Amino acid sequence: MNGIIRVFPRKTSYTPDDNMSFIGMPPLLIPEHKEIHVSCTFTWDKQLCEELAFQWEGRTDKPVKLGGPAFGSCAEDFTQGMYIKKNIIFTTRGCNNNCPWCCVPKLEGRLKELPICEGNIIQDNNFLQASRRHKDKVFEMLKHQKAICFKGGLEADLIDDHFINGISDLRISELWLACDTDARLPEFKKACEKLTKAGFNREKIKCYVLSYGKDRDKDEARAQAVYEAGAMPFIQLYRDFSDKKTEYSADWNAWARMWQRPAATRAHMEKGTSYKDFSV
Repeated sequence: MNGIIRVFPRKTSYTPDDNMSFIGMPPLLIPEHKEIHVSCTFTWDKQLCEELAFQWEGRTDKPVKLGGPAFGSCAEDFTQGMYIKKNIIFTTRGCNNNCPWCCVPKLEGRLKELPICEGNIIQDNNFLQASRRHKDKVFEMLKHQKAICFKGGLEADLIDDHFINGISDLRISELWLACDTDARLPEFKKACEKLTKAGFNREKIKCYVLSYGKDRDKDEARAQAVYEAGAMPFIQLYRDFSDKKTEYSADWNAWARMWQRPAATRAHMEKGTSYKDFSV
Protein backbone atom coordinates (compact mmCIF):
# COMPACT_ATOMS: atom_id res chain seq x y z
CA MET A 1 0.00 0.00 0.00
CA ASN A 2 2.56 2.54 -1.17
CA GLY A 3 4.82 1.96 1.81
CA ILE A 4 2.12 2.55 4.44
CA ILE A 5 1.94 0.24 7.43
CA ARG A 6 -1.62 -0.16 8.73
CA VAL A 7 -2.18 -1.07 12.37
CA PHE A 8 -5.44 -2.43 13.83
CA PRO A 9 -6.45 -3.04 17.45
CA ARG A 10 -7.66 -6.59 16.73
CA LYS A 11 -8.13 -9.01 13.86
CA THR A 12 -11.57 -9.41 12.28
CA SER A 13 -12.81 -11.17 9.16
CA TYR A 14 -12.39 -7.83 7.33
CA THR A 15 -8.83 -7.02 8.45
CA PRO A 16 -6.27 -6.89 5.61
CA ASP A 17 -3.78 -9.75 5.65
CA ASP A 18 -0.89 -8.38 3.56
CA ASN A 19 2.63 -7.96 4.94
CA MET A 20 2.10 -4.25 5.66
CA SER A 21 -0.85 -4.93 7.96
CA PHE A 22 -0.31 -5.49 11.71
CA ILE A 23 -2.44 -6.25 14.75
CA GLY A 24 -1.64 -4.54 18.05
CA MET A 25 1.84 -3.69 19.29
CA PRO A 26 4.83 -3.43 16.93
CA PRO A 27 6.88 -6.60 16.36
CA LEU A 28 10.64 -6.78 16.75
CA LEU A 29 11.15 -6.22 13.04
CA ILE A 30 9.00 -3.96 10.89
CA PRO A 31 9.26 -3.50 7.12
CA GLU A 32 10.51 -0.38 5.40
CA HIS A 33 7.75 2.20 5.25
CA LYS A 34 6.84 5.83 4.56
CA GLU A 35 4.06 6.20 7.13
CA ILE A 36 2.19 4.24 9.79
CA HIS A 37 -1.60 4.51 10.06
CA VAL A 38 -3.38 3.28 13.20
CA SER A 39 -6.98 2.58 12.16
CA CYS A 40 -9.81 2.73 14.72
CA THR A 41 -13.36 1.74 13.75
CA PHE A 42 -15.14 1.61 17.12
CA THR A 43 -15.11 4.38 19.71
CA TRP A 44 -14.56 1.92 22.55
CA ASP A 45 -11.17 1.12 20.99
CA LYS A 46 -9.99 4.75 20.98
CA GLN A 47 -7.89 4.51 24.13
CA LEU A 48 -6.25 1.29 22.93
CA CYS A 49 -5.49 2.81 19.53
CA GLU A 50 -3.99 5.91 21.15
CA GLU A 51 -1.67 3.60 23.07
CA LEU A 52 -0.82 1.71 19.88
CA ALA A 53 0.04 4.97 18.11
CA PHE A 54 2.34 5.88 21.01
CA GLN A 55 4.09 2.50 20.90
CA TRP A 56 4.56 2.57 17.13
CA GLU A 57 5.92 6.13 17.31
CA GLY A 58 8.73 4.75 19.46
CA ARG A 59 9.77 2.37 16.70
CA THR A 60 9.98 4.75 13.73
CA ASP A 61 11.16 8.15 12.62
CA LYS A 62 8.38 8.31 10.03
CA PRO A 63 4.92 9.89 10.56
CA VAL A 64 2.42 7.92 12.64
CA LYS A 65 -1.21 8.88 11.98
CA LEU A 66 -4.22 7.93 14.09
CA GLY A 67 -7.62 7.88 12.38
CA GLY A 68 -10.65 5.92 11.27
CA PRO A 69 -14.41 6.30 11.79
CA ALA A 70 -14.05 6.49 15.58
CA PHE A 71 -11.84 9.57 15.22
CA GLY A 72 -14.07 11.24 12.65
CA SER A 73 -11.95 10.61 9.55
CA CYS A 74 -13.65 12.09 6.51
CA ALA A 75 -15.61 9.57 4.41
CA GLU A 76 -14.31 11.18 1.21
CA ASP A 77 -10.77 10.22 2.23
CA PHE A 78 -11.64 6.51 2.23
CA THR A 79 -9.34 4.43 0.02
CA GLN A 80 -10.71 1.12 -1.24
CA GLY A 81 -8.70 -1.89 -0.06
CA MET A 82 -6.59 0.18 2.33
CA TYR A 83 -8.11 -0.70 5.70
CA ILE A 84 -10.24 -3.72 4.78
CA LYS A 85 -9.56 -6.82 2.72
CA LYS A 86 -9.66 -6.66 -1.02
CA ASN A 87 -13.00 -7.58 -2.59
CA ILE A 88 -14.82 -5.92 0.34
CA ILE A 89 -15.81 -2.52 -1.02
CA PHE A 90 -17.86 0.58 -0.33
CA THR A 91 -19.53 2.16 -3.34
CA THR A 92 -21.09 4.83 -1.11
CA ARG A 93 -20.47 6.23 2.35
CA GLY A 94 -22.95 7.89 4.69
CA CYS A 95 -26.75 7.74 4.88
CA ASN A 96 -29.58 10.24 4.45
CA ASN A 97 -31.66 8.73 7.26
CA ASN A 98 -31.41 9.75 10.90
CA CYS A 99 -32.30 6.58 12.79
CA PRO A 100 -31.75 7.22 16.54
CA TRP A 101 -29.80 3.99 17.04
CA CYS A 102 -27.38 4.54 14.15
CA CYS A 103 -24.10 6.46 14.25
CA VAL A 104 -23.48 6.54 10.48
CA PRO A 105 -25.03 9.98 9.71
CA LYS A 106 -23.12 11.51 12.63
CA LEU A 107 -19.78 10.07 11.52
CA GLU A 108 -20.08 10.05 7.73
CA GLY A 109 -22.79 12.60 6.96
CA ARG A 110 -25.22 12.33 4.07
CA LEU A 111 -24.81 9.72 1.34
CA LYS A 112 -21.84 10.19 -0.99
CA GLU A 113 -21.21 8.09 -4.08
CA LEU A 114 -17.64 6.80 -4.45
CA PRO A 115 -15.62 5.64 -7.46
CA ILE A 116 -16.38 1.97 -8.10
CA CYS A 117 -13.68 -0.67 -7.93
CA GLU A 118 -13.78 -4.46 -8.30
CA GLY A 119 -15.22 -6.44 -5.39
CA ASN A 120 -17.92 -8.95 -4.53
CA ILE A 121 -18.89 -7.83 -1.00
CA ILE A 122 -20.77 -4.52 -0.95
CA GLN A 123 -20.50 -3.02 2.52
CA ASP A 124 -22.41 0.24 1.90
CA ASN A 125 -24.52 1.45 4.81
CA ASN A 126 -27.44 2.28 2.50
CA PHE A 127 -26.69 1.27 -1.09
CA LEU A 128 -30.29 1.78 -2.23
CA GLN A 129 -30.15 5.53 -1.56
CA ALA A 130 -27.64 5.90 -4.40
CA SER A 131 -28.73 7.24 -7.76
CA ARG A 132 -29.99 4.84 -10.42
CA ARG A 133 -26.96 5.70 -12.57
CA HIS A 134 -24.58 4.75 -9.74
CA LYS A 135 -26.41 1.50 -9.01
CA ASP A 136 -26.31 0.55 -12.68
CA LYS A 137 -22.53 0.97 -12.66
CA VAL A 138 -22.30 -1.30 -9.62
CA PHE A 139 -24.51 -3.94 -11.23
CA GLU A 140 -22.31 -3.84 -14.34
CA MET A 141 -19.18 -4.37 -12.24
CA LEU A 142 -20.85 -7.23 -10.32
CA LYS A 143 -21.56 -9.15 -13.53
CA HIS A 144 -17.93 -10.27 -13.36
CA GLN A 145 -18.05 -11.30 -9.67
CA LYS A 146 -18.99 -14.50 -7.82
CA ALA A 147 -20.50 -15.07 -4.35
CA ILE A 148 -21.88 -11.52 -4.27
CA CYS A 149 -23.02 -10.20 -0.89
CA PHE A 150 -24.81 -6.97 -0.06
CA LYS A 151 -23.71 -6.98 3.57
CA GLY A 152 -24.21 -3.42 4.80
CA GLY A 153 -27.98 -3.60 4.91
CA LEU A 154 -30.59 -2.90 2.23
CA GLU A 155 -33.39 -0.51 3.19
CA ALA A 156 -36.54 -2.58 2.75
CA ASP A 157 -38.82 0.20 1.50
CA LEU A 158 -36.29 1.08 -1.24
CA ILE A 159 -36.22 -2.39 -2.79
CA ASP A 160 -37.89 -1.67 -6.12
CA ASP A 161 -38.15 -3.19 -9.58
CA HIS A 162 -34.93 -1.48 -10.69
CA PHE A 163 -32.96 -3.18 -7.91
CA ILE A 164 -34.66 -6.54 -8.48
CA ASN A 165 -33.89 -6.38 -12.20
CA GLY A 166 -30.31 -5.32 -11.49
CA ILE A 167 -29.52 -8.33 -9.29
CA SER A 168 -31.61 -11.01 -11.00
CA ASP A 169 -28.81 -12.16 -13.32
CA LEU A 170 -26.01 -11.78 -10.76
CA ARG A 171 -24.42 -14.60 -8.78
CA ILE A 172 -25.89 -13.52 -5.45
CA SER A 173 -24.85 -15.27 -2.26
CA GLU A 174 -26.43 -13.02 0.39
CA LEU A 175 -28.79 -10.05 0.52
CA TRP A 176 -28.86 -8.43 3.97
CA LEU A 177 -31.83 -6.35 5.06
CA ALA A 178 -32.66 -4.89 8.47
CA CYS A 179 -35.76 -4.89 10.65
CA ASP A 180 -34.85 -2.73 13.64
CA THR A 181 -38.33 -2.09 15.05
CA ASP A 182 -41.79 -3.60 14.89
CA ALA A 183 -42.90 -0.58 12.84
CA ARG A 184 -40.57 -1.75 10.05
CA LEU A 185 -42.22 -5.16 9.69
CA PRO A 186 -44.88 -4.23 7.07
CA GLU A 187 -42.35 -2.74 4.62
CA PHE A 188 -39.92 -5.58 5.37
CA LYS A 189 -42.55 -8.20 4.50
CA LYS A 190 -43.31 -6.41 1.21
CA ALA A 191 -39.58 -6.43 0.35
CA CYS A 192 -39.36 -10.16 1.08
CA GLU A 193 -42.37 -10.80 -1.14
CA LYS A 194 -40.63 -9.01 -4.03
CA LEU A 195 -37.36 -10.88 -3.49
CA THR A 196 -39.07 -14.24 -3.11
CA LYS A 197 -41.05 -13.65 -6.29
CA ALA A 198 -37.75 -12.89 -8.04
CA GLY A 199 -36.41 -16.31 -7.03
CA PHE A 200 -34.48 -15.58 -3.83
CA ASN A 201 -35.09 -17.72 -0.75
CA ARG A 202 -34.23 -17.72 2.95
CA GLU A 203 -30.77 -19.11 2.17
CA LYS A 204 -29.95 -15.83 0.48
CA ILE A 205 -32.22 -13.30 2.22
CA LYS A 206 -30.76 -12.41 5.63
CA CYS A 207 -31.95 -9.84 8.13
CA TYR A 208 -30.36 -7.95 11.02
CA VAL A 209 -32.83 -7.79 13.93
CA LEU A 210 -31.90 -5.10 16.44
CA SER A 211 -32.38 -5.73 20.17
CA TYR A 212 -31.81 -3.21 22.96
CA GLY A 213 -31.66 -6.02 25.52
CA LYS A 214 -34.86 -4.92 27.27
CA ASP A 215 -37.84 -6.91 25.99
CA ARG A 216 -36.90 -10.42 24.92
CA ASP A 217 -40.44 -11.52 24.13
CA LYS A 218 -40.96 -8.59 21.78
CA ASP A 219 -37.61 -8.96 20.04
CA GLU A 220 -38.00 -12.70 19.61
CA ALA A 221 -41.48 -12.20 18.14
CA ARG A 222 -39.96 -9.82 15.57
CA ALA A 223 -37.26 -12.39 14.72
CA GLN A 224 -39.96 -15.02 14.24
CA ALA A 225 -41.94 -12.66 11.99
CA VAL A 226 -38.80 -12.06 9.90
CA TYR A 227 -38.36 -15.82 9.46
CA GLU A 228 -42.01 -16.27 8.51
CA ALA A 229 -41.64 -13.49 5.93
CA GLY A 230 -39.00 -15.56 4.14
CA ALA A 231 -35.69 -14.28 5.57
CA MET A 232 -33.14 -15.67 8.03
CA PRO A 233 -33.05 -13.44 11.14
CA PHE A 234 -29.83 -12.57 12.98
CA ILE A 235 -30.29 -10.89 16.36
CA GLN A 236 -27.89 -7.98 16.94
CA LEU A 237 -27.57 -6.60 20.45
CA TYR A 238 -27.35 -2.82 20.31
CA ARG A 239 -23.90 -1.30 20.91
CA ASP A 240 -23.83 2.30 22.01
CA PHE A 241 -21.30 4.24 19.94
CA SER A 242 -19.49 5.69 22.94
CA ASP A 243 -16.05 5.32 24.47
CA LYS A 244 -17.32 2.44 26.59
CA LYS A 245 -18.45 -0.77 24.91
CA THR A 246 -22.02 -1.76 25.78
CA GLU A 247 -22.03 -4.94 27.86
CA TYR A 248 -24.82 -7.48 28.25
CA SER A 249 -25.36 -10.28 30.74
CA ALA A 250 -24.40 -13.85 29.90
CA ASP A 251 -28.11 -14.62 29.70
CA TRP A 252 -28.75 -12.00 27.00
CA ASN A 253 -25.63 -12.96 25.05
CA ALA A 254 -26.62 -16.63 25.06
CA TRP A 255 -30.11 -15.76 23.85
CA ALA A 256 -28.70 -13.63 21.01
CA ARG A 257 -26.43 -16.49 19.93
CA MET A 258 -29.51 -18.72 19.67
CA TRP A 259 -30.74 -16.36 16.94
CA GLN A 260 -27.39 -16.04 15.18
CA ARG A 261 -27.07 -19.68 14.13
CA PRO A 262 -29.28 -20.61 11.16
CA ALA A 263 -29.53 -24.28 12.16
CA ALA A 264 -30.76 -23.34 15.65
CA THR A 265 -33.17 -20.77 14.21
CA ARG A 266 -34.68 -23.34 11.85
CA ALA A 267 -35.09 -25.79 14.73
CA HIS A 268 -36.84 -23.18 16.88
CA MET A 269 -39.21 -22.23 14.09
CA GLU A 270 -40.00 -25.80 13.03
CA LYS A 271 -40.62 -26.96 16.60
CA GLY A 272 -42.34 -23.79 17.73
CA THR A 273 -39.92 -23.32 20.61
CA SER A 274 -38.56 -20.10 22.12
CA TYR A 275 -35.93 -19.04 24.65
CA LYS A 276 -38.39 -19.92 27.44
CA ASP A 277 -38.01 -23.59 26.51
CA PHE A 278 -34.27 -23.51 27.13
CA SER A 279 -31.95 -22.59 29.96
CA VAL A 280 -29.84 -19.74 28.56
